[in-house]
Amino acid sequence: MKAIIIGAGIGGLTTAIALQQRGIAFEIYEAAPELKTVGAGIWLGCNAMNVYEKLGLAAALKERSVLLETVFIKDTSGNTLQLVNNLEIKQLYGNATHAIHRGTLQQILVAAVRTPIQLGKKCIRIEGGTVYFEDGSTAQGDLIIGADGIRSVVREQCVTKAQYRYSGQTCWRATVNMDLPAAEQHNSGEMWSKKGGIRASASQLGDHQVYFWMTKAIPAGSRYTPADAYTLIQQELQAFPKELQEVMQRIDPEQLIHGDLYDFKPIAQWYKDEVVLIGDAAHATTPNLGQGASQAIEDAYILAAYLSKETDINAAFQKYQAKRIKHAQSVVSMSYTLGRITSLKNGIGSRLRNYLIKHTPNWIARRQFHLLYDVNLNVE
Repeated sequence: MKAIIIGAGIGGLTTAIALQQRGIAFEIYEAAPELKTVGAGIWLGCNAMNVYEKLGLAAALKERSVLLETVFIKDTSGNTLQLVNNLEIKQLYGNATHAIHRGTLQQILVAAVRTPIQLGKKCIRIEGGTVYFEDGSTAQGDLIIGADGIRSVVREQCVTKAQYRYSGQTCWRATVNMDLPAAEQHNSGEMWSKKGGIRASASQLGDHQVYFWMTKAIPAGSRYTPADAYTLIQQELQAFPKELQEVMQRIDPEQLIHGDLYDFKPIAQWYKDEVVLIGDAAHATTPNLGQGASQAIEDAYILAAYLSKETDINAAFQKYQAKRIKHAQSVVSMSYTLGRITSLKNGIGSRLRNYLIKHTPNWIARRQFHLLYDVNLNVE
């Protein structure tokens, strides 16, 4: 059996490592001409770290990331609306959330893949078990794994068409060369404004690296120059605590990464014939729960497990989808709903939202954590 992996992002690389661990042959192809250490920060949830424990990568990741001991939601006055004790999560589920730079995560994953990654290979079509690339080359395998993101060529051509949904919010992200105060380095979260969709966060990623992001509810496709974007961020964060303002003041406008936040309506099928989807290609989610990468990582491990267990590829695909689809779609739905709640534009609605979040019973929060983190990685 040989798998062709299309996409060398977090999901594709993790899939390669999971296949490698189980002795399944693969080739991995990436459209980009080189793997640059670009991007900003990412949170790896407890569920993702549990997968990386099984793949032998958790120690390396922990060494180069920051364990978040608590995760919070606050208003702009600094009042805590929700507080999660990550050390308690670790006791219950085996690991906790870690903050890491995307480039650092990519470096660790690439180093673990023993098969060369083929770069500059943009997939343009798939016929049977053959993948055709823009440069005229081809690749053949027994199965093709689409790990090519929310705008997946593999999905659109071979499985189903996505109905994209704009969340109503756009996001600016940046990595800032600084350290948070010692008391804040292991405690992070987001702050919510009463203005529509204005949220912001800063979290320590490692030595002299802080991950900043801010969202705003505006029409899709709105464009800003780096200077205009920075001016907007300054204006919108005037009411936020000074700690966040200090991070904002250190941002290099030219380093801001801007993107509208999209997902797509859940699809009923993740595979067809010899093609199967993972990660954002199968179930793109908005980042409101910090679970996009974690869900792709779970996919990678479960798919590899079934491929090693089943002699029939289609049977492996069926069992992989049956085990993963309900859970992943629940995460997509929860994240989409949370995004809509944070987009409330009037003061009364925002105050009511904050009151309800602050007074949410503990058992409801625990049920959400159980859904996200109590994941059975064993396959039958």
